[in-house]
Amino acid sequence: MKKLIWRIASETESGKGTRQHRRRLVLLVGIALLLLFSQAPAHRVHAATPLAVMEISTNKYEYHPDESIQLFMWLKVNTDLPVPRIENARLEVEMRQPFGTFVTLTHRGGISLRKGAEWDESLLTLPVTGEPFRNMGEYQVHAMLLSQSGETYCEAYTSFVIRSIFGQEVETRTLIVTSRRTELTEPFVSRLSVWLEAAYRTRVQVIYQEGIYQAYHRGLLTDFDVLIYYATDYDQPPPPELIEDIFESEGRTKKKIVWLGYHLDKVQAYLPKCGLRYGMLSAGNARGELLYLDSGVGYGLFSPDRVFVDVIDSELARVRAAVDGAPIIVSAKQEGHLEDGECFYFVGFHPTAYYAPFSAHLVFCDILNEVYGIERGKVALVRLEDISPFTDSEQLLAITGFLRSEGVPFTLALIPIYVSAGGEKARLSWDSDSRVKIKNALLDGGEFVLHGATHQYDGETAADYEFWDEKSGAPVDGADYAEQRVADALMEVEFSGLRPYLVGWETPHYAAGQEAYTVFERHFDLLYENPHWGFDLNLIPYPVEVKNSLYVPTNLDYVKGSSPDADVERILNEARLLSGLPHGALASFFYHVRQGEGLERLERLVRGLKEQGWTFNPVSFLLDAE
Repeated sequence: MKKLIWRIASETESGKGTRQHRRRLVLLVGIALLLLFSQAPAHRVHAATPLAVMEISTNKYEYHPDESIQLFMWLKVNTDLPVPRIENARLEVEMRQPFGTFVTLTHRGGISLRKGAEWDESLLTLPVTGEPFRNMGEYQVHAMLLSQSGETYCEAYTSFVIRSIFGQEVETRTLIVTSRRTELTEPFVSRLSVWLEAAYRTRVQVIYQEGIYQAYHRGLLTDFDVLIYYATDYDQPPPPELIEDIFESEGRTKKKIVWLGYHLDKVQAYLPKCGLRYGMLSAGNARGELLYLDSGVGYGLFSPDRVFVDVIDSELARVRAAVDGAPIIVSAKQEGHLEDGECFYFVGFHPTAYYAPFSAHLVFCDILNEVYGIERGKVALVRLEDISPFTDSEQLLAITGFLRSEGVPFTLALIPIYVSAGGEKARLSWDSDSRVKIKNALLDGGEFVLHGATHQYDGETAADYEFWDEKSGAPVDGADYAEQRVADALMEVEFSGLRPYLVGWETPHYAAGQEAYTVFERHFDLLYENPHWGFDLNLIPYPVEVKNSLYVPTNLDYVKGSSPDADVERILNEARLLSGLPHGALASFFYHVRQGEGLERLERLVRGLKEQGWTFNPVSFLLDAE
């Protein structure tokens, strides 16, 4: 009965308002009312005096995937029961997931409650990982205390929402439909979902097609801007309702459809409408090269299974990438809807399942920029690392002077308090010469981020961590420690007259616990470091957005003292691959100011990147771009 009422409410919210739909709703309402009155218990206390009352609640309304949901229940039995106690009652708690599916959270029988009894306690604690929280969105919980015969003594409802930690101002909605949830779909689909929310400003929902039960239903496409069918399981074809919506539904060409992997052979009858013909599946391949025709740059391809297509109408479809001349990525318009532009994209490999740094997944990422209408530009960033009161002034100003002569803005990673191996401290606010050195460097076109307070925990500045204990392999203390360190660093900046030029934070060695990162994100809009949540986010060449801050990676790493010339060549080669992405990317590296590296290698890097067409910007440019 409750499911029917929820179904009516759901259809009322999402219905199209057609005559047929209104008739259906009237019928459903009538059935619901009939069932409601027919199920009324044969005996009950006066309507104004319930046998018992109940309330359920969660400890907060909004959750993120790294948290746990606490469900509380309060129940009180009427002191004027017509019987001595409620015997053999049962408690049922069920939850409605996004897309209307139901799961049972708990079922307890044999409950006995005396008159006036009151129960107030935590009912469940559930981590927001895996089942039953497969999707972002709103969840509704329904608790019922039932008699042995199924009559309802009391009931209560509550709701909560699960949101991704990624993304700020969401601009689109994306639905991913994929195969059943097995090792063939995980972690590949989760990785794609995180990449999309972290870098493409879209809210993602995922539907796993679980065996006989097909969660996708006809018309669901209308609620989303982008639909991605990720065919990871060769033995499970797409549901017929999905196929019909992609190729036959009204308004389909106003959406963007992205088909990844297998099963294009199951829709061969529809492909000519997109100017395409199914080619073949090539299985068990070794490493190959994918040529991105938009730029003429080749990328390593590691996916063993590859699906190829043929273009039979060049006015409808065009080849975007090929392997040995065979089309593996195409984009297409639909026949009769040319004015809507390209709306169907096919990628014939699994882009988040088989890859290496700077490989063919970059082409997929660039195509996604087109899908979501994003132009990023070719942005190059340079950061001068580990600048402290003890940094050699002559070396620093020689480097910043060169960058100024090249018109290259830069960022200093500033450590305001230096601690020696013996524990002696040198503060920026104590030393006028150090402050003059930093301010002269900033005059050459710089800004700075705080690189910790001391960049050390129990060792020497720059060589040690600050928020991580190497010996135990665990975070140092918690939020209070991080707050104190941030406060110390900010105080030094304030007393040194540098606050106007501070643009963000960089965690020493990119290592801290989540409590510390919560503190950093609260204080700084920009964290100039690689994202730390896994999902191989470091392999996408874009800034990563979380709710409060922007993470800007150094995706080209740095010039190492052990192999500086080889690292210069590596950085330039990786940047060349990134420059082959027409919709733009980030080419970000850092460089140490110390004896031995000098200017020569930095000159080669800066001039080489300029030759590739990169434009240098200050890191704060990315905040303005957002």
